[in-house]
Amino acid sequence: MLPTVDSVFSPLPTDADEARLLRLRCDSQSLHFYGDISRFISQRVKGFQTLSLLDVGGRTGIGTALLRLLHHPLAFTTLKFDPVTSLDLDPDLPRIAGQEFKDISAVQMNIFDLEPKSHDIVVCSHTIEHVPDMEGFIAQLERIARKYVVLACPIDENVPLSDGHLRTITREHLASLGYADIEVYDSFHFHNGLAGIAMKAVG
Repeated sequence: MLPTVDSVFSPLPTDADEARLLRLRCDSQSLHFYGDISRFISQRVKGFQTLSLLDVGGRTGIGTALLRLLHHPLAFTTLKFDPVTSLDLDPDLPRIAGQEFKDISAVQMNIFDLEPKSHDIVVCSHTIEHVPDMEGFIAQLERIARKYVVLACPIDENVPLSDGHLRTITREHLASLGYADIEVYDSFHFHNGLAGIAMKAVG
């Protein structure tokens, strides 16, 4: 169950289970991170452009839907995203996004099944720290993208790492993979280190 007007402005039910509480927390976190990503991309991709966008690791699709809204084809913005697709291994994504966010496409799929150069810009927010083979995963993101790959992730995360995180990612590590354009900032939605957004042009 995603937040609704009623659930946001009413007290949480006393019987709310951990799964619902986690989703509420993560959806709020996603909205903040994707707002940061929108600003980051807009500062770097100049001129009037319409780009197709794939969001890898979209979870519920709420962050993908925010990017679509902020860069809607009818919005007063120079950079527009169309079409917009959210992808995740979680089978809940198509169900939730299909119900809540009808302006985006949502698919359950492995990124290694996607065609090369199939999307102009590929965004991956707070996912690479969960992936065992991070370098291979990023390399596949670059194969899928026609123009840009944008990574958002924790930077210099403190030990012990957050649940599900497999590594501490540093600026130097991202730079060694070709992501020299990186913004590191103190996000009030991440309390175990810094947050970062990095971008690479692919050709």
